[in-house]
Amino acid sequence: MSARDKRTSTALSRRDAAKLAGAVAAGSLLAGAGAGRAVAAGARPANGARPADLVFHNGDVMTMDPGRPRASAVAVRAGRIVCVGGDAEVRAFAGSGTETVDLRGRTLLPGINDTHLHAAVYRLNLPPYALDLGPSAVKSVADIVAAVAAEARRVPKGQWIRGAGWNPYRLAEQRGPNRDDIDKAAPDHPVFLQDNGYHASAVNSRALELAGITDAGPNGPRKPGVDYDANGRPTGVLHYGGQALVQLLLPPWSRDERKHAIKDAVARLHAEGVTSYTDPGLGPGGEGLGGGTQGPETLAAYVDLAREGALDARVSALFLPCSQSGGSAAAVAKELRAFTPPTGLDPRRFAVRGVKLFSDSGGDLLVAGDTNEQRAAELAEMIRVAHVAGYQIGVHCYRWTSTVVDAFAAALRRHPRPDARHIAMHGAFVTPDVLPTMARYRIGLGPQAQSWFHAVHGAAQGPAGEEFLPWRSAVDAGVPFLGSSDTPVNQPNWRAGVQALVTRRGACGEVHGPNQRLTLHQALTAYTTAGAWQDAAETWKGSIAPGKAADLCVLGGDLRAAEPDAIGGIAVAMTVFDGRVVYERKG
Repeated sequence: MSARDKRTSTALSRRDAAKLAGAVAAGSLLAGAGAGRAVAAGARPANGARPADLVFHNGDVMTMDPGRPRASAVAVRAGRIVCVGGDAEVRAFAGSGTETVDLRGRTLLPGINDTHLHAAVYRLNLPPYALDLGPSAVKSVADIVAAVAAEARRVPKGQWIRGAGWNPYRLAEQRGPNRDDIDKAAPDHPVFLQDNGYHASAVNSRALELAGITDAGPNGPRKPGVDYDANGRPTGVLHYGGQALVQLLLPPWSRDERKHAIKDAVARLHAEGVTSYTDPGLGPGGEGLGGGTQGPETLAAYVDLAREGALDARVSALFLPCSQSGGSAAAVAKELRAFTPPTGLDPRRFAVRGVKLFSDSGGDLLVAGDTNEQRAAELAEMIRVAHVAGYQIGVHCYRWTSTVVDAFAAALRRHPRPDARHIAMHGAFVTPDVLPTMARYRIGLGPQAQSWFHAVHGAAQGPAGEEFLPWRSAVDAGVPFLGSSDTPVNQPNWRAGVQALVTRRGACGEVHGPNQRLTLHQALTAYTTAGAWQDAAETWKGSIAPGKAADLCVLGGDLRAAEPDAIGGIAVAMTVFDGRVVYERKG
């Protein structure tokens, strides 16, 4: 165990197009974005090249390409970017049938790459699959009870009722629901209600009975992960791996239901400008996680969609061999031997690129072992086993980030492997002395800025000091810094994440650690080129440059001119994936 962890134990106009092509067919107007679209009619482009399919002009193109960081126009053909430059330069690529988009000064960015987003979990824990218990739907435990009661009146007795999204800090009672609350609403239905962080759940007496969770008495044996009151009575609140005791009893979603949910999630992500994401944790360890949505069947659903050509996003998945607590090196080795990554797929659409492991969620280490010293050794061996198997590794960690980094470094020293690109996911507590190690071994840091400064009550909840969320220190040290939402923990609004990174202002209005703010460019890097780096795809996506994938995001305003505290409210006007417009904002 690291001593550090003991201390912390975070510009073509429409008129120009008409002159070029000879005529312009009136196009639709992107409502709310002010971006006009038209189809040019006329001859072959003046430069003799094949006409572009799509031309953007008269905008602020933030390319994220150091070779040409700014431009005003982009041409796209056959799913690839063919020209980036000024309006006159790109004009030569417009011809018969070219669709043109007048950005009118708005910002054009690379398609957003969310490096940590649970798409299937997100959609399968919303209606009609589950009750929406998020802050926009419920304001109190009483509201939750009312929602469950209404569902109990609707469905037959004995049928499971599911819900997700409650946050104790956002409820009037400043606590989550318990068995007694839920029993009042649904005494004849088993009920499972997932929290917003997916580390706790609340169930009723019927669910406890089905799971075999009984009174322990004041001195009786207690099941790990089960909350008991002073008399040994289960409260109905389950934590971490203890949630699996009930989640494994939930009726499983079918393959088709999972496929439909993933497709709908992707459509919702397009509305946020997201074209690439990592789904971090699908496999046997996920059967009892996310309301039963992270098991091998969800991984199989992704494979089906990719083979059918029905996956309109670039998805990297992490294989999950162990559950949220109690993992061991033996279990990792066993599951990796049994797992065969899918073959015959376009890796630019779907690939299993790595393995996910759990370290901690802010308390003690959650892997096998009787003490934290034993658990730290076990975690290091789990990491070594997955590393030797050739996988990129992402470790879910909060307070034990230094121990995770030490284990990564030890595995890399013992078994050298170029460009492993391991990731410390979340990483709230990072001591300054570990940053050089992360930079030296190219170990990425993947926090979720929204979680710390928009989904919680700001700096008042966070400890002071340089060890808590040292974002700027990490970037300045050369640590790969990755942007993500951890959806469904947060909404997939990457602009809110950028806002948090550049302001560090919490929901309470306080600013925590102003010296750890990022510049706008640094924050955007986290959601574009850094994501491509995590996927080992920086040569073909993540920036706007000729030859790269035409994955693009048009904003409804000028990002550079926006007030930092208003960035999260900027709408996405259009999303392009693989050269096709897949989303336009209406109304």
